[in-house]
Amino acid sequence: MPLITTFGTDTNFLYWVGLLLGSGSGPQEAIFGGGYNGSTYYSTTCIYTYSNNTTAAGHNLTYGAQGLTTAGNSTIGVFGGGYNGNTFFSTTCIYTYANNTTAAGTNLTYSTYALAAAGNFTIGVFGGGYNGSASVSTTCIYTYSNNTTAAGHNLTYGAQGLTAAGNSTIGVFGDGYNGNTFLSTTCIYTYANNTTTSGTNLTYATGSPGTTGNSTIGVFGDGYNGNTFLSTTCIYTYANNTTASGTNLTYSTYYLAAAGNSTMGVFGGGGIGWSAVFSTTSIYTYANNTTTAGTNLTYNTTGLAATSSYNPGVNC
Repeated sequence: MPLITTFGTDTNFLYWVGLLLGSGSGPQEAIFGGGYNGSTYYSTTCIYTYSNNTTAAGHNLTYGAQGLTTAGNSTIGVFGGGYNGNTFFSTTCIYTYANNTTAAGTNLTYSTYALAAAGNFTIGVFGGGYNGSASVSTTCIYTYSNNTTAAGHNLTYGAQGLTAAGNSTIGVFGDGYNGNTFLSTTCIYTYANNTTTSGTNLTYATGSPGTTGNSTIGVFGDGYNGNTFLSTTCIYTYANNTTASGTNLTYSTYYLAAAGNSTMGVFGGGGIGWSAVFSTTSIYTYANNTTTAGTNLTYNTTGLAATSSYNPGVNC
């Protein structure tokens, strides 16, 4: 008891408990990073702590870009891809949660932006996007333990502005657009054998939504359908590949990012074109499908990415 009482006064209480339990988990937090505000391509990051809904500036990424994405485990998040007005990137940046440091990672196997990523404790799968001439179905597997990359199996469809969520077994890539078509399509990526199959269509078609989830469900939210900026959500249940409408987020936007733990997802940032760029967040509680406003991010941005330090059954 005295030991726990002592740790209970520590702001990194969850980190120490994680070590005692052998989970290796640090504080339960999301790292939002990168993006664009209409004039600046950001390397900025923001740390969102789930337990008390607070935000704080994190360590800058090693490069500034919009339309990047991220995957990670309980130790690191890997930001990759993106665009800075001149270059389509294959660049990656490794964010280490325990000490909030960043370092260059191994380049992805292809250059793209407006891509998506999902992964488990071992690998991240980066997929889709736009390479300057076409929307692609290409994927790249990033192995965390040795920072190596290799081509993965193509997605079942080509798109930019797609997004992804998953559990420890599969990643579900969904939505996006290809040419003038906004999609509700999904693709299931099975990590164990690097195979892809078509999944169940989402309940709405959109480009550039955000997605997060736990070991049971993925929640796809917001986006743009060619006419309207949306607050719509869709729940994807992995066990039976079914989809259902979820509760609307607390704000409408696209080109946002999301991350979460086993209990809740935090959607943040985004914009309505370049006329309004947000630091707004919305908290989605999985157990009762409710949404509430969260604490604003430390900067306004759109086209950002987010990763989570701790999500049992997903990345640890």
